Amino acid sequence: MTTNRVNLVKPGYFGTAAAADSRRGEFDFGNEVLIAHEVPVDFVFIGDSITHMWELNAYFGRGERFIVNRGIGGDVSSHVLRRFDGDVSQLKPKHVVIKIGVNNFWAFDGATIEHRKTGEQIISALVSDIQEMVKKAKENDIIPIICSILPTNLPQSGHNYLRNTSIISVNESLQQIANDYGAIYVDYHSRMITVDGIQLRDELADDGLHPHVLGYDIMANALRETLEHTGIHI
Repeated sequence: MTTNRVNLVKPGYFGTAAAADSRRGEFDFGNEVLIAHEVPVDFVFIGDSITHMWELNAYFGRGERFIVNRGIGGDVSSHVLRRFDGDVSQLKPKHVVIKIGVNNFWAFDGATIEHRKTGEQIISALVSDIQEMVKKAKENDIIPIICSILPTNLPQSGHNYLRNTSIISVNESLQQIANDYGAIYVDYHSRMITVDGIQLRDELADDGLHPHVLGYDIMANALRETLEHTGIHI
């Protein structure tokens, strides 16, 4: 039974209908409970809708480990970086599983010229944001687990090939960040692509973007196998 409120890091709201705002209140309340009751957290998963919609406890833990899901549908890397202190660092997890970036590429189709970005601009900012997350994790004695961005299969978007080749470039950089900082890199991408090595296999997602159970099965196996190689069990 707690009698006093705890000091809490709250990232605040981004405004302009930012996706990150959609769960801010929910996460702040949840974070306060975890901190006030000094709950030992084993893993925080942070990212976008693919993390948000992942029924993590069906795959991991099964009561043996405490897993927190801090995914937000539609989120982008700059907002995940801003909320990292609140949704990860202050919870003091042993590990953080970072998977973010596909939404950054909607900037190919910005509503105005000012909002549109080139592949080089998107890749540079995205890689920098994830590198900063890894630094924050290391500074707080949290083991960072960097996950590859998934391929997409969205020919109707008009930028399917450019987005997918850009994702390949980002994933190569994420592997290098893992090497440089002693983090763990999990390669979902190579297990989920078509034979051309570019886009998401049809049978893994109904909409060409969000994996259903068959896609999540592959991701869970990749994560579990990669971690077990380093002596981490999930």
